[in-house]
Amino acid sequence: MTLAARLDPYIRRYTFEEFHRLIESGQIEEPNQLELIDGLLVQKMTKGERHAAYCSRLYRLLVGLVQEQAIVRTQDPVQLPPNHEPEPDFAIVRFQQDEYRSRHPQPEDIYLIIEVADSSLTYDREVKLGLYAKAGIPNYWILNLQENCLETYSLPTESGVYQRREAYTPKEKVGIPCRQIESWLAGVLWVEKRLQKDC
Repeated sequence: MTLAARLDPYIRRYTFEEFHRLIESGQIEEPNQLELIDGLLVQKMTKGERHAAYCSRLYRLLVGLVQEQAIVRTQDPVQLPPNHEPEPDFAIVRFQQDEYRSRHPQPEDIYLIIEVADSSLTYDREVKLGLYAKAGIPNYWILNLQENCLETYSLPTESGVYQRREAYTPKEKVGIPCRQIESWLAGVLWVEKRLQKDC
């Protein structure tokens, strides 16, 4: 349960269907600024230049590794019952020929979710981690820009926690958790050094 819901048990919560009807009817003026968390309309955090640069570079790397074996979605919705529709920075999902044209990916479709965290670190560690674990997302990563490390979480429980947490420095390697993918993602936090070299 979110903090707002704990403080006010009568607060209005929306289902997936209601949320989409609000968007389709034009009652939400800027739907791209909102995501559905615990049935609540939550404004997404503003992303700064550093966050955007990491996302851009990481997207290119992930697509190169995954290729046609899965789909890399970036800042697109995933549906987590009963009433969550977050838009993670990255979701590596099961390949589908129609690219999820008729529905958003659901927990059984998702191999890995990644959030790039700077000012959002506490939110990603608490609220996002809890809802991903409770939904049974098998692997959740936080690219922690504050502490210059990659946090990986696995073995989710129904109570909303991950039983295993590991942290990797830029010099270490971590495997992409996708059944068909054996590639290795070396030093995710190379991004800033590479960007500096490219400038």
